[in-house]
Parts: sequence; C-alpha cells; structure tokens
Amino acid sequence: MGYISVKDLSFSYNHKKKVLNNINVDIHKGDWVAVLGHNGSGKSTFAKALVGLIEPQSGSITIDGMELNEESAYDIRKKIGIVFQNPDNQFVGVTVRDDIAFGMENLQVPREDMIERIEFYADKVQMKKFLDKEPSQLSGGQKQRVAIAGILAMKTDIIIFDEATSMLDPSAREELMSYIKTLHEEGLTIIMITHDINEALLADQLLILKDGEVYAQDESKELMKHKHLFEESHLELPIALDVANELKEAKYDSVKETLWAYVSMK
Repeated sequence: MGYISVKDLSFSYNHKKKVLNNINVDIHKGDWVAVLGHNGSGKSTFAKALVGLIEPQSGSITIDGMELNEESAYDIRKKIGIVFQNPDNQFVGVTVRDDIAFGMENLQVPREDMIERIEFYADKVQMKKFLDKEPSQLSGGQKQRVAIAGILAMKTDIIIFDEATSMLDPSAREELMSYIKTLHEEGLTIIMITHDINEALLADQLLILKDGEVYAQDESKELMKHKHLFEESHLELPIALDVANELKEAKYDSVKETLWAYVSMK
C-alpha cells in the first residue's frame, strides 16, 4: 500500500456514465506523479476525490493509513492541499496575508504560530512584500504562489496541482514549474494534473487516464518509450521525443547518421 492508496474507486455525476471507473493507484511518499489524459478522461474529478471535494460511489482512498471519510476528512486535509486551475477561484481573503491565514484558521493554529508561518511561507514563495496587497493587484503567477504558501503554511506534505499552469503566460508557467520542482526536492509528494506532455516529463511517474480508467502507469522514462500508449489516449509526444524514439528504433548510432535521419524525416 502506498502513502496514497486508491482502491476500486468509481464516481459518476447524477449516476450517469462513470467519470471514474474502478481506479486503482498507489502513490508513495515523496513521489511526483503527473496525471495525464484527454478532456473528459477524469483527471480533475480524480483530484477532487483525493481531497474529499466529492464523495465516490464506491471504493476507498487511504492517505497515510487513514481512510478518507466524513470522520477523517478534517485530519486528512491537514496533509493534502490543492492548487486549482483558475487563480481567482482560490482566493478567499481580502489581502494576501488573510488568504495565507485562512487554512490555518480552520485548523485553529495558535495566533503567534500563524503570524510566524505567514511571514515564513510568504518569503519562501517570494511574496512577502505583497502581504497587504489585494488579490486583484496580483498577476496569475503571483496568485498561484500565494495559494502554495497557504497550503505550505498548514504543514501539508501533499500538494495537488490541478491544471495550475493552464491559465498562466509562458514566463509564469515556467516559474511555477520550477517551484514545483523545488517543492519535490524538499520532500513533498506532488500530484500534477495536466494535459501538457512537456510538463509531465518533469515528473517521476506518469498516470494516464482514459475514459475514466487507468490506462497506463509507470516511470516517465519508461512510458515515453511507448508512443502507442499516447496515441491511443489522444495525447501527443513532444516532437523531440517522438523523433528520438524513431531514431532509436532505426538504430542510428553516430551523430552524423542521427542528423541525416532527422533531416530525411522532415
């Protein structure tokens, strides 16, 4: 059993077609897992189930030995946080300071500890000088960093990023991905919901969902060798990897042969 263990998980909206169908996944402490899939594959629903925002019709979710249910939800939410796709949807405070404090207030963190954590984690995400700013004055990337600070301040050790880069400009997206990498290096467990293969390549493992089911799961470097898995899941490999796989299959060894083969393919 993993640090996060999902067994026979199924869910449907209004009891119609199952959005998640018999999902079985184990994620170990400190893993970085990218969850890939086309639109409608169940990625975001899977994320919501992990943090208890929806209640599955069947199956179970266990986090650090605790099964997620109504009684355990409070304790489990101390361990796991989520950064959503739209930065504006996750702000609840009038100022950055208020927003970072919000989760800690729900956990009844003592005021002195709360003040110390706000300062520490705002500084950690390079948002300390913005503590008294209103959310409307921040860029999308800055809002995402504030959301991360709020999660870290609750001393969680699992963060889910649900398409968190999709509404950011290229510069902010690169900055956020760099910070996610840092969080992983610091020992946090990262679950990244994405449709961007280039982002997914940074993760240790890939979990591909297709039509609400687990279609493939393995180390990133292993799954990337199997082009058909991505084609059948309506996902495209980056051009560089696609070419590299074809060249490898053709057994071009020298630099000269590789370059010539690449030009010929074009």
